[in-house]
Amino acid sequence: MATVQQFFKVEERGSTLQTEVEASVTSFVSIVYIVAVNALILSQTGMNYNSVMIATILTTAFSNILMGLYAKSPLILAPGMSDNAFFAYILVGGFAFTWQESLSIVFIVGIIFFLLTYFNITGQLLRAIPATMIKGMSAGVGFFLIFLGLKNSEIIVSSPDTIVALNNIFQPIPLTMLATLLVGLFLFVKNVRGNFLLTIVFGVVISIFLGVTDISSFSYSLIDARSLEPFIFQFDFSSVLSFNYWIAVFSLLILVVFQNLGTQISFLNSEDPTVLKKTLEANGLSVIMASVLGCSSTCTSAEGATGIAVGGKSGLTSFLVGIYFLFTILFIPFIALIPLAVISALLVIVGSLLVAGNLKDIDFTDFTEYFPAILMVLMMVLTFNIADGIGWGFSFHTFLKVSTGKHKAVSKMMYVLTGVFILYFVLKFI
Repeated sequence: MATVQQFFKVEERGSTLQTEVEASVTSFVSIVYIVAVNALILSQTGMNYNSVMIATILTTAFSNILMGLYAKSPLILAPGMSDNAFFAYILVGGFAFTWQESLSIVFIVGIIFFLLTYFNITGQLLRAIPATMIKGMSAGVGFFLIFLGLKNSEIIVSSPDTIVALNNIFQPIPLTMLATLLVGLFLFVKNVRGNFLLTIVFGVVISIFLGVTDISSFSYSLIDARSLEPFIFQFDFSSVLSFNYWIAVFSLLILVVFQNLGTQISFLNSEDPTVLKKTLEANGLSVIMASVLGCSSTCTSAEGATGIAVGGKSGLTSFLVGIYFLFTILFIPFIALIPLAVISALLVIVGSLLVAGNLKDIDFTDFTEYFPAILMVLMMVLTFNIADGIGWGFSFHTFLKVSTGKHKAVSKMMYVLTGVFILYFVLKFI
């Protein structure tokens, strides 16, 4: 155990083995739902459901073991909901690429993302971004988590008249989330050890009582290997010379780079820049591996914030999450018992902590600073896309600085980024 502590610098990071284990279990339980959800979304492209499920498990296991061993960071990597939606509904649905061609696009994006980080171009991006924009990104991620929790628990639903609206909270799913949230808040403010894990346990019990989780037909069975179709190295580069192919590469690259940069900054804002460089490098390698294994691109999991909130501070947290995922195939039937409504309650709590820790540091005395930050936060939520929100914030920040004669306050890199985002939006909608 002493060797483990020394390798992951557990005590040096101000943590303990018990805390790291607790954090890893919390993060794992919070994100494990992605195994089934990712398979459900990607199977709409013609990919085999069970094959994608295995690919998702292997991708997440590899990514987090890498994050733990190489970056020694508690960040959790997994196929993201924005990433699988982009894969299924933009690459395959919008551009009309096959899923094999789409995997080749993910592969190229992963390589570019890794190279940008390896040669510290992402580090230059970070140094060029104003402090208010960084705080705005972090606060935006927090609001995004809160909205994600409210949406996934069906408390907030779409409305043709008002875009979104409050659902009937006395229906089983919203009621499960609210009851779980009350339990979670009580345990959190009382500072009960293991409060998030206990919240999940209580939440599952509540979901069973309210009929959200049905255990009457529960049965244990493993995936039949005969149902799997080939999913490793299923690349198709036949469209690599087409203009649309590289538009798709550019669009996905913007999503991957800035959603991860924004999320990791918000979670590691007190870390040494070299740590952020390594976490982003691990992220880039995980995107490459995801494509090799037949999966959509990975991202820094928002749900992983639950483990960090518990106290996870070292790579042991992410490493253990990766190990847990290797055994996930044996427990898929049990994982299905944890509803999104329960996880959503944790996202609301963690999101509020992230907002409170960053929103107060935005300069509200300067309109050219706080307007783009507020707009960025709002657009992250309304577009349900972190990269889109960042693009709006950056563009208006540059515009306001130039309009008020403060063009010298804008770095050359910010001008470049603004141009890149404008091009991104143009190509996205032409």
